Amino acid sequence: MSRRIAPLLISVAVIVVVGIFAALLSSVIWPGQVAHLAPIFCEEPTSSAMVVSDSFTDGDGTSTNFTLYCVGPRGQTVDAGWLLPFLVLWGVYSLVLAIVVGVIVLADVGRCGRRNR
Repeated sequence: MSRRIAPLLISVAVIVVVGIFAALLSSVIWPGQVAHLAPIFCEEPTSSAMVVSDSFTDGDGTSTNFTLYCVGPRGQTVDAGWLLPFLVLWGVYSLVLAIVVGVIVLADVGRCGRRNR
């Protein structure tokens, strides 16, 4: 494997893992952020989004599920689920992380280039 490809693959793997962690953690801290994805998942007449939490207790303890529902003006609802909105959040967080890493790498390359002159 080339010396240039290994750091790139490691960076991509780190961005993917940190993106998943950031999306999961932010979903627990602020589940309502998924409601901002309404334009992607909700169509007329159910164009408003609402995040519903469902808590239940079993032998292992209490669990809470967050689900995105698309709601219409007359109370119609469409269950948009959890997985697809989470995957979109993961993609957004990973894209932001990739941009940050790219800017840092470009700044470092520019700094090294000026130093070698």
